[in-house]
Amino acid sequence: MPQPGPERMREILADPSFRELASARAKLRWSLSIVTLIMFFGFIALISSARDALGATVAGSAMPLGLVLVLAMIAMVVTLTGIYVKRSNSRFDELTHALKREFGQ
Repeated sequence: MPQPGPERMREILADPSFRELASARAKLRWSLSIVTLIMFFGFIALISSARDALGATVAGSAMPLGLVLVLAMIAMVVTLTGIYVKRSNSRFDELTHALKREFGQ
């Protein structure tokens, strides 16, 4: 597929639909990234400050609290990925297809 020329590229970048798509994707990407980073760095801070509490077993089982928290974090990351994919496959794909139709690609 041939690359668009500089004038065509400026036209695409100036289009309000393209700006909406780029902005929406960036907002979602940064939001999910910040949630993930807060989770991971929060867990690291928890490890350094409450090591004994993380080693304590959860009531009624032999699993330590730290393992339960790690499993919850993994589940949360999978959920956040699912949120991004769902949003990408619905709203972002609609905007991308509209842009492709508008610019003939």
